[in-house]
Amino acid sequence: MKISNFSKPIGIALLLSIISLPIYPGQLYRYLDSDGVLTISKRLPPYAAQKGYDILDEKSLHLIDRVAPALTAKQISTLEHQLAEQKEANRLAEIAAKEELDRNKKQYIYDQNLIARYQSEQDLIEARDVDLSYRKTQIEETTKKLSQNKKNLYQLQQQAAERELSGRALSANLNKRLTATQNSILNNETDLERLKMEVKQLTIQYEADLVRLKQLLSVNKNSID
Repeated sequence: MKISNFSKPIGIALLLSIISLPIYPGQLYRYLDSDGVLTISKRLPPYAAQKGYDILDEKSLHLIDRVAPALTAKQISTLEHQLAEQKEANRLAEIAAKEELDRNKKQYIYDQNLIARYQSEQDLIEARDVDLSYRKTQIEETTKKLSQNKKNLYQLQQQAAERELSGRALSANLNKRLTATQNSILNNETDLERLKMEVKQLTIQYEADLVRLKQLLSVNKNSID
């Protein structure tokens, strides 16, 4: 196929646009050629663009801009990894900030309730003493019940042993009383464990509340003064 004279300039221009960057009036390119020689030219070959180059003023040869080399595949991979890490760090920071905000809101509500409930440190101490005294009384009563139930169980077990030794079968009533007493002992032990845990937790909570109330009352007093 023949190419007309009219189409030849178009083909040449297209070829030049592929093998070099466009020319900007008044600018020159400074780069290292394929042999490593520093070169100044009006055109910039693609291989030179990948390695980085300078843009110079054509008249004064002053530096206008410096274009960094193109990133290698390894550098791109490293950059993507760093960006992913930064994105994850930002996500975690947002979660932490939200959690901190939620904690502050809850603390504010708790503080307001604490001040509304107790007008002074003495109010809190009295409430603590009443609360703990009530549970300690429950512990004493439950301990007595447990002791009595253990005595009852011992007596019932003695009766059961005597019947077995005499060759008599255990009556339904005795079996029922044995089972009921054993269940009562289990309930007593569970209640005792729960009450002791409540006393321990309440003691810790009241101590923390007392410290916090002192701080809040001090802040309020200073703000009034």
